[in-house]
Amino acid sequence: MKNTMKKALTICLLATMTVMSFGCSSDSADNSNAGDGEPVTKQETISLDQTKQPLTFVHDQDEEKDATEANEEATEAAASAGETPAATTAVSNVEVTEYVPVTDAQGQQQTDAKGQPQTEIVKVTQVVQVTDAQGQAQTDAQGQTQTEVVPVTETAVVTEQPATLSSSANTEYTPEYDSCRAYWLDMSQESDFFFEGEFLVIAFQINENVPNGHYPITIENADIASWDVKKWEPHIINGEISIGEEPAAQEDFPDSDFTLKVNSIKANAGDMALLTIDLKNNPGFCGFVLDIQYDKSAMTIADTHGGKDFTDTAINYVQN
Repeated sequence: MKNTMKKALTICLLATMTVMSFGCSSDSADNSNAGDGEPVTKQETISLDQTKQPLTFVHDQDEEKDATEANEEATEAAASAGETPAATTAVSNVEVTEYVPVTDAQGQQQTDAKGQPQTEIVKVTQVVQVTDAQGQAQTDAQGQTQTEVVPVTETAVVTEQPATLSSSANTEYTPEYDSCRAYWLDMSQESDFFFEGEFLVIAFQINENVPNGHYPITIENADIASWDVKKWEPHIINGEISIGEEPAAQEDFPDSDFTLKVNSIKANAGDMALLTIDLKNNPGFCGFVLDIQYDKSAMTIADTHGGKDFTDTAINYVQN
C-alpha cells in the first residue's frame, strides 16, 4: 500500500488538493525524508475518504473590502486617463462548501422528478479547541476542554479582467470579478476516467440592471492529474455570456489536443443562463481543480453540477 499512499499524496499535490484537508490530511502520512531518501509513512493503508471526494464547487464568497476598493480606484483612474484598465488581483479567505446527497429519515438518497440524485450545498466545518488570549485551552466547570464548530476556509486568489461593454452601456457600471472553484478526486478504482463531451454546468442568474455587453467566463487555472501521476495541461478555449448581443466567434476544438472549452451563450438581463464547459481528447484523469472566473457584479451563480457525460462516466460509474 505504500505506492498507493505515495500516489495519493502526489496527485493531491499536483491538483492542489489542499482544499480538501479532510481527504488528504497531515495525520495520514509523514513526507519527511529518511536517510535513504525514501518517504517515511506513518500508516500502510489509505481509506476510501482519502481516495474519493465528491464533485464540489466553491463560489459566491465575500471578497476582502480593501482589495475590492483598491481595484475599483485603479479602474476609475485608468478610465479617467482614457486608458484600458489593467488586470488586477485580490486575495481573500473564503468558506469552503461542498455538495452532499439529500437523504430521507432512513438514510436513503432522495431523487428528483427525473430520477436524478438530489444534492444540497453545505458549509464544511471543523471542531477546534477554545483558547484564551494567551493561546491556552479553555475548560468548563468540570475541567473538560471546551470546543466550538467553525467553518473551514481557504485562500482564494482572484484575477480581475475588465469586461467589454457596448458603447451604450451605463458608464457607472463597475465590474467585480470572482472565481468559482470546482474540484473532484476519485482514485478508488485505481485507474483513470475517460469521457468526452459535457463536463461541468454552471447556471448564472443575470442581474436585472446589467448593461448590454460581453462578459467573459474564463478558466484561470486547470490542475488535472492522472492515476499514473501525470499532470495534464489542457488547451483552454474561454467563452462569454453576451447580454443583449450575439457572442463573439469561438475557436473550434482541435483535432488531437486535450481541450477544455467554455461554450459562449447569449442571454438577456434577468435571464437564467445555463453555461456548459465541454472537453475533448481526454487522456484520462482521476482528479482536478478548476478555477472559473466571472463578473459577479453582472451575475450570480444559481446552480452548479457535473455535466451529463462526466456524471454518467465518472461520478455515477458502477464499480465491478
